[in-house]
Amino acid sequence: MSIQHLEHILGQRFNNPELLRQALTHPSYLNESNLDSSKDYQRLEFLGDAVLGLLLADLLFKHFPDITEGNLSKLRSSLVDQKSLAKLAIATNIAPFILMGKGTENEGGRNKPSILADVFEAIIGAIYFDAGFDAARQTVEQIYRDTLSELKFNPASLNDPKSELQEQLAARKLPAPAYSIIGDEGPDHLKLFTAVVSVAGKMTGKGTGQSKKIAEQNAARAALSFLDRGQTQHSH
Repeated sequence: MSIQHLEHILGQRFNNPELLRQALTHPSYLNESNLDSSKDYQRLEFLGDAVLGLLLADLLFKHFPDITEGNLSKLRSSLVDQKSLAKLAIATNIAPFILMGKGTENEGGRNKPSILADVFEAIIGAIYFDAGFDAARQTVEQIYRDTLSELKFNPASLNDPKSELQEQLAARKLPAPAYSIIGDEGPDHLKLFTAVVSVAGKMTGKGTGQSKKIAEQNAARAALSFLDRGQTQHSH
């Protein structure tokens, strides 16, 4: 597949196509070909990380006028973590274009979240360096459009009780929460799971849900209200 095909996917025609090629070049490709090691994606990834952070801050600020600074920060973090960026790289069909050494390829490098996320950021950096901030904004808005719409229609997904519980426990110098599924009932298509969350071996919340993940989130929610009632002592 050609670089032009990827330009079409990204909605950007590069003034300097070498920048896009560099954004797609994993260090292993240069090592195996004995080429200049400074021509891999790492410098562009550094730039793309900063540009993406600013663009998403701008988009979230405009999309969610009623959300607090703390929740905006959490939301941006969730949109730029390795898992999210790798998913977007797959959805944008970037993986087939990555240049990598045979060894890395044979180890499944093309599906590795860390590589996919790095290349995604490097591409944003390359677009910014090649055509400026507005061009980068256009690509980011296009790639994140569905994700932002989903968040707008489902604001509950902004609040992740498991993350919040972990943060509150850390702030109180308490150990990290431990989750376990203690039961499930009902037929396969209507299963209801029950989860408990414990802190320092003491059960602090219990929840049910139609998936293990939802049951754990509901257990975390119960634990948060338990903490809010001030029933957990500081451990020193």
